[in-house]
Amino acid sequence: MPSSRWQPFIYIADPHRQQSQRQEAMSKPLSLATATVGDRYRIAELRCTNSHQLLAMGVAPNAVITVLQRHDQGAVMVGVNTQRFCLNHELAAQIMLAPLETITLGTAPVGSRLRVVGYAATAPIYKRKLLAMGLTPGVEIEVIRHAPLGDPTDIRVRGFHLSLRRDEAAALQVQQI
Repeated sequence: MPSSRWQPFIYIADPHRQQSQRQEAMSKPLSLATATVGDRYRIAELRCTNSHQLLAMGVAPNAVITVLQRHDQGAVMVGVNTQRFCLNHELAAQIMLAPLETITLGTAPVGSRLRVVGYAATAPIYKRKLLAMGLTPGVEIEVIRHAPLGDPTDIRVRGFHLSLRRDEAAALQVQQI
């Protein structure tokens, strides 16, 4: 007679399958209407027929856009460069996005040119320090050298050399130019 006792089972996830699912999700086109609030993206394509007004506002392919807020009825508030504006749901659905490729300063190869895009939210102490050193959003930096153990990193910013410790470099969000 079969036992009516419940038999537990263990589910083992395949890490290769999970990685391929993540890559597949990243390769699918993402519209601004479905983008996550608080994330930054690169505009991949404008599918709207009359895009002249969007281009005038700075909403152009390869521009970096931040999703600031989403309204209940589908409107999306975004930030592009220093401007903030709201787009209705129909227009937001026609703006296709790609994930923003950000790298860390510590892993950037020597000689690479980077642009500062922001600061880590977990390091408010370093933000004031980095701003005082001239590392403001939009400034271009060049990686000159990494110390043998990775700490500090020597960069060139605004014509002078600057060495950043590992924690300071981790607080800086950069993207490759």
